[in-house]
Amino acid sequence: MNKSVKKNIFLSFVGFNDAGKLSGENDGAILTALSTKIFSEVVLLWNDNKGRQVSFKQIAEYLQHEILKRNFTGTVTLEQLNIPDVADHNIIYPLLKNFCDTLNKEKNFCYTAGISSGTPAMQVCWILLAESGDFSSANPLKLVRSIEPKFSKKKIAKVKLGTALPRIIGLQNQLEELQTEKEKLTKEKFDLFPLLKLTIKKGEVFIGEKEVNLSPILFCYYRYFLEKAKEEKEFERFSIYGTLVDFVKAIAAFHEETFPDSDVTREEMRKLIKANQGINKETLLSNISKIKAAIKKVITVPSMIDYYIVSPHGKRHATTYGIKLPKEKIEIIPSGSITHSLFERDSHASNIPSLFERDSHASNIPSLFEREGKGGLV
Repeated sequence: MNKSVKKNIFLSFVGFNDAGKLSGENDGAILTALSTKIFSEVVLLWNDNKGRQVSFKQIAEYLQHEILKRNFTGTVTLEQLNIPDVADHNIIYPLLKNFCDTLNKEKNFCYTAGISSGTPAMQVCWILLAESGDFSSANPLKLVRSIEPKFSKKKIAKVKLGTALPRIIGLQNQLEELQTEKEKLTKEKFDLFPLLKLTIKKGEVFIGEKEVNLSPILFCYYRYFLEKAKEEKEFERFSIYGTLVDFVKAIAAFHEETFPDSDVTREEMRKLIKANQGINKETLLSNISKIKAAIKKVITVPSMIDYYIVSPHGKRHATTYGIKLPKEKIEIIPSGSITHSLFERDSHASNIPSLFERDSHASNIPSLFEREGKGGLV
């Protein structure tokens, strides 16, 4: 390609107003903007919104078809951005900037962003990206907004840089109002969730009035993740091989506190601790799966289950595990003499000196990784 040829590229998030014929409406902001000027290429950014009647992916594909059909451009590229919260500009901005950093910023490339589609937070991010020069100081980003026909004969208007701060403040106010409303709705939603009560001394777990039937080892696993959720600790990340030895120490401490007479069960844990080994990934995931199965038996509302189980989060090789239930819905009743959680102590092993003092006599005991039942690690 001749480098002297100017390439005008249009960028935009995909919004609900762009659904057009998919929702029985007229053209939205993107098709309106493209009808006024020819661009060499159009890049549409969309975020997953499963569960909606019309998804952003469907809207993006519809736009791609319509743009090519109407000869607005010869190239339409669809790019998915995984944005966990479309109302939070602190999350959106670095993701948008990272994408823009991949674009060719040579002099013959000229970029224009349509800011009328997407959430107020997305609009703020386009303006901040252009105002700050983070897009490119040598090849600045131009901004345009679409205008509804009932307000003006002009279909689009340029957004003048250097005067956008009042608009940013206005959009930020909208964003804060949306965030407040979101928090209110979230609180109202969780008000309907039953209380989860774990009694350490009895080894019992209740969700509302229903008891979750967990073996002693599964009870200790669940307590481990539940204490982290209660104290709003970060979700746990495990290696591809399994847990660290600290996890074993924690489970052993919990087990000895609640089930002091089941000493045989802890022999395998003592062996792991002495060898400075953790629990393998297969056993860990198997136990997490069994906890999920037990919880599903007492929760009748499918949409609630995901908040009570130990669930995975993130992509492969960067997966973390935790419980999403808000701390207000978790009650952990201490055994009496021990009032602090394991995560508040100096050492995971502080409660289990016996695990290091005893000799191991497990040679004739079947491996806890190989047997089922209340006493095993599986």
